[in-house]
Amino acid sequence: MVQDDRQLKIREMEEGEEFSAWLRELSESSESEGAVPEYAEEKHLVLTDEIGDWIGGLRWSLRGGVAEVVEVAVIPRERHQGHAHRLLAAFEERAREQGALLLELWTDHGNEEGLLEALGWHRALRREGYIGGRTWYLLEKRLG
Repeated sequence: MVQDDRQLKIREMEEGEEFSAWLRELSESSESEGAVPEYAEEKHLVLTDEIGDWIGGLRWSLRGGVAEVVEVAVIPRERHQGHAHRLLAAFEERAREQGALLLELWTDHGNEEGLLEALGWHRALRREGYIGGRTWYLLEKRLG
């Protein structure tokens, strides 16, 4: 074991720091055995009104042909008008254009499952007592 007399510290990164780019560059430069790692590329979609005000958004990542919804949100006064489903449709279109073969979405809204199934999604996993002690569902959609 190597002894290190330096005072090292681990901390969480603050917004605006460019650590992600630095870490990715460092990882790419230290690849072993010629393997090319697949990094999750984070992307954002924003839904705006006619004057450009933000109504909602969707954050997603793409890695190795799998596009995953990280989060989707709509401001309270605009909910229940289909905006989240519009964002999901745009996500599917962008993911398909960028070569995704599979879409994934974790949700704790079990009542949405029927509508999402009608749109081609299916439940891959049900996890009881997951985040926040609630039941969560992993939904998937294969792109052909």
